[in-house]
Amino acid sequence: MLRRAARRGRAAPKAPARGFPGTSTYRRRLANPRRVLYRRKAMEALRLTQDPADQRRFVLEGVGTLRLLGLISRRTAVAEAGAHRWQILSTGFWPPVIRATDAAAGTVVGEYKVRRLRRGGALRWAGREFGLRPDSSRSGRHVLVEGDRRLATIEGEGWGKRPVDMGADASALADPGLLLFATFVVRALAQRTDGAAVT
Repeated sequence: MLRRAARRGRAAPKAPARGFPGTSTYRRRLANPRRVLYRRKAMEALRLTQDPADQRRFVLEGVGTLRLLGLISRRTAVAEAGAHRWQILSTGFWPPVIRATDAAAGTVVGEYKVRRLRRGGALRWAGREFGLRPDSSRSGRHVLVEGDRRLATIEGEGWGKRPVDMGADASALADPGLLLFATFVVRALAQRTDGAAVT
């Protein structure tokens, strides 16, 4: 159709852009919006849901669970994945220091510290160095990175009765403790940001 219009001297109609109604990309997005959300980032879509029987317990689909402790601030948590268990504690208000301890060995395996001179923070887990960077596309969302590689997209807001969508690549999914720890850290950062805005 485009070629026939060009031969007759008429302006060829513009093809619809990808992702607009009437295109195959648009139909695929309707069929599976969660897959499309993370497809470009090579991530698998995950969902965080609240346990109906325990409002403090959150299940990260295919990864493990986080149970928030404390009466108001929820500054501590227990993370579980299979037979593994970690105790997480946040100390200080700003900048916070958050540590994860292996419940069986009693040793610190994870630590997060805010960078003072720039946004984001340094996250260490099992001897590896990672980073958490705010995602400019949405408030409360952070990206877990290793060097320049994006490993996971984590939401720190909206935890409650409605599911929260996240995403992670294969290497992050292979280490459930890292993903659960990073998820708790992002939620803690979102809570502190909200508290600072109120005060």
